[in-house]
Amino acid sequence: MHITRVTAPAIPDLASRLAPGPRPQPRTPHWLAWLEARLARRAERRQLLALEPRELRDIGLTPAEAWALARAPRRR
Repeated sequence: MHITRVTAPAIPDLASRLAPGPRPQPRTPHWLAWLEARLARRAERRQLLALEPRELRDIGLTPAEAWALARAPRRR
């Protein structure tokens, strides 16, 4: 005769039952995304204005074109 040991089913402890699941990633608010884009655009325009005429020629721009691009009205 063969006797098998019977064990009770495993019950998860209370701490594992109450542990929160993975937290959702917080969404970036619309105004914050807008502000980040605006600041990045401003930095790019300042860098464009800081280029020397020789550097502007390397990228195919004249100083007047660079100034016009940097001073262009902001996009919405």
